[in-house]
Amino acid sequence: MRRGFFQSTTFRLALALLLVQVAALALGLTIIHRFTEATILSDARTAAEVARDDFTDEYQQEGEAGLVRAIRGRLAARDDQNFVVLLKGPDGAPLAGNLKQWPATVGDAERWRQISLFREGGLAAEDMGIVTTRLPAGHVLLTGEVLEAQAQLARASQTAFLYALAAGILLAAIVAALGAWILARRVDAFARAATAIAGGKLDARVIRDETGDAFDRLGVSINAMLDRIEMLVGELRMVTDSMAHDLRSPVSRMKATLEQALGRTRDEGATAALAGAIDEADSLHRLLDTALEISRAEAGIGRSQFTRFALAPLLEDLAEVYGPLAEDEGFTIGVAAPAGLQVFAHREMLLRALSNLIDNALKYAEGGTLIELAATRDGESEILLSVTDDGPGIPEDRIDEVTKRFVRLDPARGGSGAGLGLSLALTIAHMHDGGMEIARAEPHGTRVTFRLPIASD
Repeated sequence: MRRGFFQSTTFRLALALLLVQVAALALGLTIIHRFTEATILSDARTAAEVARDDFTDEYQQEGEAGLVRAIRGRLAARDDQNFVVLLKGPDGAPLAGNLKQWPATVGDAERWRQISLFREGGLAAEDMGIVTTRLPAGHVLLTGEVLEAQAQLARASQTAFLYALAAGILLAAIVAALGAWILARRVDAFARAATAIAGGKLDARVIRDETGDAFDRLGVSINAMLDRIEMLVGELRMVTDSMAHDLRSPVSRMKATLEQALGRTRDEGATAALAGAIDEADSLHRLLDTALEISRAEAGIGRSQFTRFALAPLLEDLAEVYGPLAEDEGFTIGVAAPAGLQVFAHREMLLRALSNLIDNALKYAEGGTLIELAATRDGESEILLSVTDDGPGIPEDRIDEVTKRFVRLDPARGGSGAGLGLSLALTIAHMHDGGMEIARAEPHGTRVTFRLPIASD
């Protein structure tokens, strides 16, 4: 289980659901347990009071002798092994009963009291509940019930309470986990769609379960929103693509016309002006080509040309091609990649992205001496492909700007660039279901890293 799961909203909701269920269960079982205990004690008290009333009636009808006979008769019957009784005479002497003596701490008019006393023949004190009543002529009657059976029932009730609580906690945990799983599964459907959309797959949609609940209705609304976004982006992409495509022919004709004029003129000023115009036409043509490449990459054109190939030879080819140009600019190009590391990608598009990054390093890493091309495996799911220079680096507060289209941090440098190189590289990374990160290198410089998923062809 991921570490972040314990800080997630899903875990907190599951924990809250578990705690609420356990609290409700504990409260309910506690009420039942207390009610059971109270009922058990109430039954014992009722038995003691009923015996007291019966003996009081007997005393009123038959006097002391009749009451003594009644007490001895009930004790002899042994129909209630837990019955306790003692009759005390006016002089305080025990007249009849099954207690050894009158308890010194018990008064003559106790309504209900729990106490430990010794019965005749008993070897240990027993917990019992008693009531006492003053009779005419100075007699005092004590009746009660030994609470051993009630204590056993209470212990059984407590054991049942603990077992029920444990079973309830287990059931509550299962219910909470099931609820969290259902919630996470429903939310994951939205997360997967959002991730796919962010990766450039504008046709991705939230998978519905057709239940009509709140999540399903939200999915309907989000899918409708995504349909609208896809349509608008498609229209914008079509307009951009069409404009870039349609402008290439006029630009080519304009360049051809300028070249013809350049070949006919002998005026030095006109020659310089025409040469400058041709350079601008070339820049415009490259800009249109790059815009078309970005549009095609965003549309996913070229996914059918993905192949599996080794990265080390690719980087070595780039180093060989750019080596002479880099040497002229005072740079050395190094390669660091394991021989067996392979990627499933569009080779030409990946070459174009890396070429743009090398071009940027040669243009903007003034004062640097090294450009390193590296490829490493990051765990079991990603490959890191990076281009690092040791130039002055990009200011940290402007790193987020450089991938925006037509953004150039320093227009005074870099010649005829249009600010589309990093934007194209980012689009190519998204085309491969990956990402691109730009960061400062240590101790100085810039590192641009592609994160490419390891996938099977």
